[in-house]
Amino acid sequence: MPPIPSVTAIVSRIEKPEAGDTDDSLRAFLGAFTAKELRSACKIFHVKVRTKNANMDNKVGYQTMLVQLSHARRESEEAESDQRDKMLQGSEGQLVQALASTRKTRHCSFRLVNILFSEKFCDRLGSMGTQPKRRELDAGAVGGNNAFWKEVAVEYSNDREDEKLKQMWKDISAKGALRERLVDRPPPSLQCGRW
Repeated sequence: MPPIPSVTAIVSRIEKPEAGDTDDSLRAFLGAFTAKELRSACKIFHVKVRTKNANMDNKVGYQTMLVQLSHARRESEEAESDQRDKMLQGSEGQLVQALASTRKTRHCSFRLVNILFSEKFCDRLGSMGTQPKRRELDAGAVGGNNAFWKEVAVEYSNDREDEKLKQMWKDISAKGALRERLVDRPPPSLQCGRW
């Protein structure tokens, strides 16, 4: 069942607030709707409207919840635009660094597992759970400050995937070329019998 046009108006106003929209202006806008329409809008936003106390299960309660939701969305959008403005005001190096720090790598957990089980770190995995020595405790080299995890962090931040892929491609190409040469020539036993 498609939403009622009035509910659609409520949803669109909360999702995309008008310029200069305040809590009072939104409350006045929502006052023109019935409790049923406001409750439907709350359900669209997955806001829990029924509580044990049922103090919010009325028109004023629905208005309050929708105003709070809109207020939170406005603050979130303002914070996001402020962050964008701050990044754009900085130098190009700062912008690149900020974008790189917030970049999310796809399947990064798989990459971390690949690094942990690589030839470089695989032999040292067994020693991860051992008790730290006294001098390591005194130096603070436990937890995230452990030399092992520092090396993992460096390896994880280095982007060597391209080199590995190029090397794999060379290996595959070399094996493929070797196979082609072998396929072109029949085995020696067949060569003698045919010629």
